[in-house]
Amino acid sequence: MSGEAVPKPRFFMVKVTAGQERNVARMLESRATSPKEGIYSILVLPGIKGYVFVEAESKERVSLLTQGIRHVKARAIMPVKKEELMAHLLEKPVIEVLSVGDFVEIISGPLQGISGKVIRVDKPKNEVTIEPADAAFPLPISVPADQVRVVKQRGV
Repeated sequence: MSGEAVPKPRFFMVKVTAGQERNVARMLESRATSPKEGIYSILVLPGIKGYVFVEAESKERVSLLTQGIRHVKARAIMPVKKEELMAHLLEKPVIEVLSVGDFVEIISGPLQGISGKVIRVDKPKNEVTIEPADAAFPLPISVPADQVRVVKQRGV
């Protein structure tokens, strides 16, 4: 063991052509052959277009890794706080994103395949009440929130 301090890995944001995030990440992965090079992970976040995140010892390591790769924009590589990335990594429960007026589809259980409009969201019970779209008359159905998938959000 030598007395020199090992730099603590940090995350860096690399600007890339929108839609090419996965391709760039694959090229970066093929270049980063071992952790000894100071590159620890490569992230592509589905909610953030046009950026690839690289966990590395230093900005210089990321710069060397991205040099000459197609679709990498020639802009400064910016450090990013780990906490900022974690907010995008944690998936929110369905009940948190549902609201009255959303159009949903039941994806499991005996009513699978039925779609309709949300008319009530009961967070304490983790339950949503929907009105099926293809019903001849209004027939509210209550199902657990984890059995539905949002098809179209209200106002979107």
